[in-house]
Amino acid sequence: MAYLCRRGDIFGHSARGSLLDCSVRSSNRSVLRDEVAARTTPHEVHTTVGSLNGQVGALSLPTSRLVFVRYGGDVVVEAPATGDRLVATVPLGPMHAREGRRPHGQTHSSGFLLSQRDSTVMRPDPWRGALVIASNPQRLAEHTALVLDDGRVDAPEEIAGLADSPLLERACRNIWSIATTLPEETPEPLIEGLMSALEEQLLTALILAARRAHGVGTGDVRVDDLMGWLIENYTSPVTLSDMAQVVGVSIRRMQDAVRNATGRTPTELLREIRLDAAHRGLRDADAHVTTVAAVAHSCGIAHLGRFAIQYRERYGCSPSKTLHGDC
Repeated sequence: MAYLCRRGDIFGHSARGSLLDCSVRSSNRSVLRDEVAARTTPHEVHTTVGSLNGQVGALSLPTSRLVFVRYGGDVVVEAPATGDRLVATVPLGPMHAREGRRPHGQTHSSGFLLSQRDSTVMRPDPWRGALVIASNPQRLAEHTALVLDDGRVDAPEEIAGLADSPLLERACRNIWSIATTLPEETPEPLIEGLMSALEEQLLTALILAARRAHGVGTGDVRVDDLMGWLIENYTSPVTLSDMAQVVGVSIRRMQDAVRNATGRTPTELLREIRLDAAHRGLRDADAHVTTVAAVAHSCGIAHLGRFAIQYRERYGCSPSKTLHGDC
């Protein structure tokens, strides 16, 4: 069957204005396999049905890949050992997986790692599919040291597995939603910053879901300093790494300290600062010479759909009504 890399409906979202670098529909298992393998890890797909009703979408972040795959038919996926690469699968429906020649496996409802030392044999849900994460090992190791405040940089093989936590799936769904619904008029500088921020969110969720033997240190965190820095820098792309560096601790310690001090996450604080700035900007702007999008973008807000929802929740009216002096 012939196919094209094109935009289409992936994972329940229209890809109009999407950041996806490729979107494919195909009934050919080889086409589906090759699109996923090119971005994650080599594998084989076996099926007893004549044709599939499959779909693949790929988001290429600076050093990582997030790939959605749905086969639309019963298949068995066999991936060889990933070696020094860390590849995680987040099933969107129950997925049975086993390692190598082990007689029994496990049905997963949350993320798991493909074996780095043996093959992994999987039976994904035919219609819900899965998200597959692949990251540059060095980038992941460097981010691990930052997130966990560990003096040494972990090698990927030191990760024993993934905890049964909704954190990773929630992050993947959020990233996919943003990537597939971003307005086409979003300025290029905001897109570049957003791509880096999405990768950081993905890697942070992966690291925090990983099981390790060593723990995380504690210590004093200057939350007031962070708040002041956010107020001065909210118009620029800001990541959790940036925030952690401001106060000189790991991402996890910074998150815990901010939550203990304010009852909110660092991301929620940044969002509130941007919303308040947008509210002031819309209230003071001339509706004849500016737009809601222009004000939002000037406050570091890239996703206008989410902005409108969050703005209404915070102020009880739409951004456009504030701009026109109606609330």
